[in-house]
Amino acid sequence: MLQRIQTVYLLIMTALMTALCFVPMATYSSNGVEGALVAFDFWWVGALFALCALVAFVVIWLYKNRLLQVRLLVAEIVLLVGAQIFSLWYAIGITKEVAAAGGANMSSIATPTFFPLVCIILAWLAIRGILKDERLVRSLDRIR
Repeated sequence: MLQRIQTVYLLIMTALMTALCFVPMATYSSNGVEGALVAFDFWWVGALFALCALVAFVVIWLYKNRLLQVRLLVAEIVLLVGAQIFSLWYAIGITKEVAAAGGANMSSIATPTFFPLVCIILAWLAIRGILKDERLVRSLDRIR
């Protein structure tokens, strides 16, 4: 069952959330000082992103228990919604702080800030694939 399409979705989710732990979510420049907002600037946001990556990776290896996979992916979606809210909150917050500082300021929200949104879509696609497999197995059980 590891060769199914949902495994690819889950691996992409793991890669995106792992990358989000280390790439900047926002960059800013204020009065000659440049910086970037990274997930582990706030340890619990980084821990949330790492937990999302870990859950997606663990779900891959639970292929024998498809209903548990679905339950964990629903919990993963809830975690990803929280991760998206926090990543946008901090990225928008840093841009507002830079704007309030005055002077020659520039700030931008980076593309990785929206990785949790992409992962929510991938989790939904993985759930669909898992449920499709479950229906297939149930239909084969009826034939016997």
